[in-house]
Amino acid sequence: MELGQKQYFDYSQRAQWLRGVVLGGLEGLVFSTLLMMNIDQMVTQDQTKSTKLILTGFLGLISGALRIAISELVSVYTQVDTLTFQAKRNLKLLGRHQHHQHDHHHDEKTWQMMPNPAQVAVTSSLAYLLVGTVPLLAFGFVDQQHTNLRACIAMISACLSMLLVGGFAAVLGNASIARSCARVLVGGLVAILIMWGKIKIYSWVSV
Repeated sequence: MELGQKQYFDYSQRAQWLRGVVLGGLEGLVFSTLLMMNIDQMVTQDQTKSTKLILTGFLGLISGALRIAISELVSVYTQVDTLTFQAKRNLKLLGRHQHHQHDHHHDEKTWQMMPNPAQVAVTSSLAYLLVGTVPLLAFGFVDQQHTNLRACIAMISACLSMLLVGGFAAVLGNASIARSCARVLVGGLVAILIMWGKIKIYSWVSV
């Protein structure tokens, strides 16, 4: 029994920052993939713009990583405030009577499950920056003359990155790797299609 307790690990403690990794990674991939696909269209008209636009993409990733870090920090602190208030309220309602031992255990479990806003913000922003860099690098390694190929490479690298993010989250969260990879891949592709459709609609309206 003692050995089993030593081997036991509560994977739910990782849930919050793993969620941040998946969210940040997907956001970064959607941004950089769409940017590279738009660059592909612009570069066909002016080859000299390629390097400048890729550098602009890196700057966009940095600003996006900072943006998502602030968003995560604010939103997770809101969650922490709500959970803290409810935990204190539960203690007042339950009191300290015959279930003292159970209440103490429940209270300790609640505080252990409390998300760390700074940790979630850092992991989400790092995932946004690192994972979002992959399509930019893949795009830059292909010759400028092969513009259609560059866009395809950026898309393929984005899909592979989605699978890696899903697998990473599943392994560290002790979840189904296949289900996690499929969920991240499908979700990421749907997000890219939605944003791509929005760009197309804007281009049609502006014509």
